[in-house]
This record gives sequence, C-alpha cells and structure tokens, in this order.
Amino acid sequence: MNIHTVARPYAQARDGRAWIELGLTMALYSGGLALALSTIGTWWLMLPGMVIAAAMGLRAYMILHDCMHRSFFTSRRLNDVVGTLLSVVAMTPYQATRYIHNQHHTHVSDLDHRDSFEIYTMTLKEWEAASPGERLRYRLYRSPVTLILIGPFLLYTVLRRVPSYGLKTGIGDLVLHNAMVAGFFGAVWWLAGWPGIAVLLGAVYIACVFGAIIPYVVHNFENIHCGVKPELDFRTAALEGSAVLDWGGAFDLLTMNIGYHDLHHLIAKIPGYRLKAAYLELERQGLIESEKIGFIDGIKCLRWKLYDEDRGRMVPFPPARAGVAVPAE
Repeated sequence: MNIHTVARPYAQARDGRAWIELGLTMALYSGGLALALSTIGTWWLMLPGMVIAAAMGLRAYMILHDCMHRSFFTSRRLNDVVGTLLSVVAMTPYQATRYIHNQHHTHVSDLDHRDSFEIYTMTLKEWEAASPGERLRYRLYRSPVTLILIGPFLLYTVLRRVPSYGLKTGIGDLVLHNAMVAGFFGAVWWLAGWPGIAVLLGAVYIACVFGAIIPYVVHNFENIHCGVKPELDFRTAALEGSAVLDWGGAFDLLTMNIGYHDLHHLIAKIPGYRLKAAYLELERQGLIESEKIGFIDGIKCLRWKLYDEDRGRMVPFPPARAGVAVPAE
C-alpha cells in the first residue's frame, strides 16, 4: 500500500456534502454581515457580526480554492461557476487566481521558481551578497507588518483588481469579477451608506490578517525542504515543502482542513471536506509523517526570514556587524 492507493477513494467529490458546506458557509456569512450592518454603532453586536462575516468569508475562499482545483464538485463546469460567484466574497478574480495558484502547486519549494511562492524567500547566500538597499527592501517586505497587517489587505482590495497575470487568463474574467465586486459594494452602500462600506472592509481586513498567517506558516517553517529540479522531485516538494497546522478541530472546520497542507499539495484533488479524513487514515497506516506546527509555534515562525541552502532550513536574519545599524524587523 502507498499514499496514492489509500488516498484515491478520498479524491472524489461528493456533491451532496459540497452543497451543504457551501450553503452553511454562505448562510452564516450573510447572517454575520447582516447583523454587523444592522447594528452599526452598537459595538457588542456589530463586532461579532464582522468576525462571523470574516470567518465565513475566509471559509468561502477555501471553497473557491477547492473549485480552482475542480475538486469541490464532481462537475468541472459547476466548480468554475461557483468559484466565479464566490470570487466576490473572496475578493479575487477566479481564473487569474486559479492560474497563479496552479503555478504555486507546480513549483512549490523550487528555488528556481520563487516568483510562484506565496511569500518570496531570499537565500542566506543571496542575503550575504546583497547590497544594503536590497537588504533593507527585503527586511521591510519580510516584516510581519507588511506580510500580515498591511500587505494582504492591499493585495485583495487593490492589487487583485487587475493582477498582471490576469491578462494570461482573459480580460473578461477580470471585468466580470470587478463588476460583481462593484455591485456588491454598491448594494452595501445603498443599504447602510459609507459606515456599511467601512464594516464590510473591516470584515475583509480581519479575514486577510488571519488568512495571511496560514500560507506563511505552512511554507515558512524552520525545517522546510527547498531545492531545485531535478533533485527536487514532486513528492519531496509536497510532503517536505509544506507543514500541517495542528491548530485544533475548530480551525479545521473553519478552514475546510487546509491545515493538512502537505497532503493537499501531494493530491490536490482531495476536496477540503475529505482532506482530514484522508490524512488521518494515512497517518493511521503509517504512510505519512508530517511536520506538525501548533498555533504558538506557528506565530514564532515569523522569525524565519532566509533559507540556508547548506543547512537545509530557514534561519533568522544574521546579527548586524558592529557599527552597522539594522532596521527593525
């Protein structure tokens, strides 16, 4: 028995389960947003509503993610239609995002294709050869303020309106997506005015901040394996270039089990609602052994900044030489 043999039965969508997951997610998203918009100024009701909308907006993104792999429903067309509709909540054009995400899967942990990494990583040797200006720019980029608190929100509210790679997947997808987003925001403005827009953007911000931590940790942990092809084979890149987020059952439920990320990278056709079950069966049979990262250790992963090719691990920034000022991380 091997991983693919055992996992094969799980790599099949179940439409009934998919509709339940989608229906509950969108009902809770709509309810949370409605609560927040109808109680503007009443903070003890508005804030929980925003958090619910943010959590379900993030979950909607996970469903869109499965649609991009065409694993959520059995029908290829239905995956694409639902994914396109969910792009309004997820704040990212469907076809363009599908293209760049497939590039990420193809080149995960490949140092020759770091443009497809969700978060760019410089090697230690590159850092040592870099100019002071290049080091400063990379420090600013790798700051948690940039990668968690500011960057993701700007990415989804501004940069994803017209991503450069979107031209490869068709301008029609971008036009349709942005028209739907404009219609959604226009409806919120009509219902609740500019305070309503602020509430909606607040929910988007919460989802962006929490959602940004996930790809950071699963691909930026200390013992990650990176390399170049042909030495870097697909199995190694998937299973050793990704980690498992051991953040509890509630997290798994909220995020459609995206934390079982190494198995997802190995077999992307397993829908999220079956991913945990597949992983647990593989683990029970001793066929998969993952790097598991708890929540506190996940936050600590923010200290890893550079990939040391000689040691095969992520490392912090080297200490500054005497007399050389170092910008804050």
